Amino acid sequence: MGLLAEIQNDAVNDTTPVSTLLRKVMVLASNLDSDVLEDWVKLEMNGYPPEAEVPEYRRIKMNFKVSGANMAYKITAMPIATALVAKATGIDDIHIFRCRQAIGTIVPVENATSPMTVSMHNYSHRLSRTVIEESYDIHSFWGEFSASHLLGIIDAVRNRVLEFVLALKKKYPNAGEVDGMTTKEPAIGQTVQHIFNTTINGGSAGVIGNANHSTVNFTVNHGNLQDLRQQLTAHGIDATDLAELEGALADEPNLATGKNFGPKVGAWFGKMVGKAASGVWNVGLETGGAVLQKALLGYYGLS
Repeated sequence: MGLLAEIQNDAVNDTTPVSTLLRKVMVLASNLDSDVLEDWVKLEMNGYPPEAEVPEYRRIKMNFKVSGANMAYKITAMPIATALVAKATGIDDIHIFRCRQAIGTIVPVENATSPMTVSMHNYSHRLSRTVIEESYDIHSFWGEFSASHLLGIIDAVRNRVLEFVLALKKKYPNAGEVDGMTTKEPAIGQTVQHIFNTTINGGSAGVIGNANHSTVNFTVNHGNLQDLRQQLTAHGIDATDLAELEGALADEPNLATGKNFGPKVGAWFGKMVGKAASGVWNVGLETGGAVLQKALLGYYGLS
């Protein structure tokens, strides 16, 4: 049995530990010389460090509760509206728990009746006089969500791996093993990255790809449309596509929650990546993705 078939079978078999599945994907990434696939597997297996962007399937919405007391009354596990907590803390997405654990350490209990909890006590002082009457001492403040969401992370990884392998096999129907693919198409790296972006990344409107493996040297200053226009023109993007991007930026002048592109800019980004993959935009897929990422993040002030 070839490696692709093994990975496919493991992805559909719930009894195979997801960490075992990912080790085989790591071997596949090495055989395909795919940096983006290898980086994703390493993050899933080792955990996402604070500086790494957490994928959408690892972002879980929480509800908030608080317990406390004053001289006359006691409150126990009292629900607090998310909007009130966001206003008190000044953090719009405070209700989003970013699960950074290595996937092998995520052991959810199926049919669990008790919710998972996340301590938010370091924010409890901000609730006084804004959410909770100031006479109360806050004993505990936490977020909670259903344990089923953790199962959702594991399922999402399995599903993405399965989609990736099936797309790879569809692209190379006569290749029973990785060697069969590498000998058939010189541009295997670009094709693999395109499949990765549309399956593992799920066509996300977020910042996709990794510019670390491409040499892209230019500067776009924050909010400078002229810089952006000049650099993208120099990299072969035509006037029609530029005009579409400028319209999207006018509607989405800031990044969305979680430092993702908004839906219009994200759709434009995805369209351009598709053009790079198909050869319509005459740059390599990895270089094209790196150019777009650097230019847009510079425009948004994050370069």
